[in-house]
Amino acid sequence: MDAHLFAALGLLAVGMIAWQAWRERAVELRRIPPDWQMSIDRIGREQAQGHHRQVRDSVLQACMRLQQYPRKSRVVPHVRVRLAALLQRDPVYPELVRAIRTACAAGVEISETNLCVSSDLLLEDVRQCMALAEFFGQIERHERSGDLMIAASLHPSA
Repeated sequence: MDAHLFAALGLLAVGMIAWQAWRERAVELRRIPPDWQMSIDRIGREQAQGHHRQVRDSVLQACMRLQQYPRKSRVVPHVRVRLAALLQRDPVYPELVRAIRTACAAGVEISETNLCVSSDLLLEDVRQCMALAEFFGQIERHERSGDLMIAASLHPSA
């Protein structure tokens, strides 16, 4: 009798956990509007095909669209997290941000030109990644002597 009671309680607990997980997932899906969800899914498919430059461009366009939302919008944080997760799978973006932070840890800013030369990346890729990193508050750009200087942001704006 006790074994049946414990088994029933165990099944009830598993059922409640599964129901709660399903409910949380349904709520999470409702936080991101369908048009954003379709955009994120499309960007994810492009990334799976290896079109990383197009993915960065699409994410940058999505970031510009997000800036048009009101500051207190509940959509923005959720979409930003999903876009940042996509960028973490990019082969160039994390490497570039790491290089900038490493240079700034030594106490110096790094120029756009030096970043291209030291990392063997194309200027187009570096500029795309810098625009994205600036949107996410990871870097700050300054112009000095006609060269664009980049510093890691210690106080992200967003």
